[in-house]
Amino acid sequence: MKEIKLALVIPFTLITLIWFMTNSLLYIPFDSNLFSKSLAQYTGIIAFSAMTFAMILATRPLWMEKRLGGLDKIYRLHKWLGIGAFSFSIMHWLVAKLPAWLPKLENLILLDAISGASEILDLEASAIKEFLESLEFSALRVGEYAFYLTALFLIMALLKKIPYRFFAKTHLAMAIIYLALVFHSFALMYIDYWTQPIGITMAIMMIAGTVASIIVLLGRVGKKQKSEGTIQSINTYPDMNMFELTVKSDGWQGHREGQFAFLKFEKKEPHHPFTISSAWDKNTKNISFTIKALGDYTNTLANKLKIGDPVMLEGAYGNFTFKDNKESQIWIAGGVGITPFLARMERLGKLNNKQEIDFFYTAVRLDANLKEKLQQLSATARINLHLFETYKSALISGEDIRNSVLNWKSKSVWFCGPSKMGTSIKKDLKGSGFHSKFHQELFEMR
Repeated sequence: MKEIKLALVIPFTLITLIWFMTNSLLYIPFDSNLFSKSLAQYTGIIAFSAMTFAMILATRPLWMEKRLGGLDKIYRLHKWLGIGAFSFSIMHWLVAKLPAWLPKLENLILLDAISGASEILDLEASAIKEFLESLEFSALRVGEYAFYLTALFLIMALLKKIPYRFFAKTHLAMAIIYLALVFHSFALMYIDYWTQPIGITMAIMMIAGTVASIIVLLGRVGKKQKSEGTIQSINTYPDMNMFELTVKSDGWQGHREGQFAFLKFEKKEPHHPFTISSAWDKNTKNISFTIKALGDYTNTLANKLKIGDPVMLEGAYGNFTFKDNKESQIWIAGGVGITPFLARMERLGKLNNKQEIDFFYTAVRLDANLKEKLQQLSATARINLHLFETYKSALISGEDIRNSVLNWKSKSVWFCGPSKMGTSIKKDLKGSGFHSKFHQELFEMR
């Protein structure tokens, strides 16, 4: 979470400072017209910046994933950037449309007054100014309609009842909307400010965001990470409504335990993320995924798939890879959150594991076949296995950890499971003196 907070605070603080190098919100004596124009263009710049960063993150850049701590962190940041962009867009829209407390602003949407109190060049005879003025009306309308569409698609993204395939298509639409906002911003920005800090900054963002949008629209996201595979086996865990899918892919470049991949089984369906539940073996080139029926797509997936079906893979992504400098660790998983731990146990079983590891796993109902597999893997990997099967609640508490593990305060914790359980355990351990690292998978597509 620290990486996400820094990634939100630092860029927008810098943009705000750059903006104040050009403009101001403080006018002595107070000028309501200049203030309203400055407020409108500042909120517009922040909204546009947030959308630009979100669009860049939508391309799933590997270099940024490493710095932010994994693609799960990128998607969490992407979500908050979208919310931030929408929030500032609302403020911007209110200044333009509901200015009862300020003079009415007839022609102001995004960057209509970059200059503030500075002198604007007289371009009356300039062909460039005439060209930009000819675009003004269209740019204003485009910006307004883009705001309404953004509001609609953001609501769709946050409503988890809307099927994922429709949610994924809104991202294609947002790429088009972003390009419309680039036109809007370019047309309404005063030409003399292209050579000033805020103008140069906006130009760089426009170029970067445009490139990212084109990558999304052309379907080039993760292109270098894609490979084709075929289904080798399907094993079911009926008591837990889960199944294990094994895929063979000669083009797969390998993965670390704890990473995940995007899978695509049908042309009409978008890629869906699933955590890899097997260690990488370059000799077999098999990759396993343990999948739980949780939504409209996965509920019917097991019945649709059969051995020999083609699969498109994209990955591997993620940084939940059990790498730290601790000689002992505590693992905690709930439900389908077991997947990264299955892969890690398989790897440690092939090594001379010297790490002291306590693994806590809970499920409402524990399938007999999965239970047997867990016991075999943990024994081979020399891991202390703690199983919780609770028919009423599948939650493990911090007290369960503290009562079962010696020296728990100094061990690193790796958690993957229901966010409510993770938050509760982390709060309990921190409140009881835990001073080590608490690693938590945060992956949510929406």
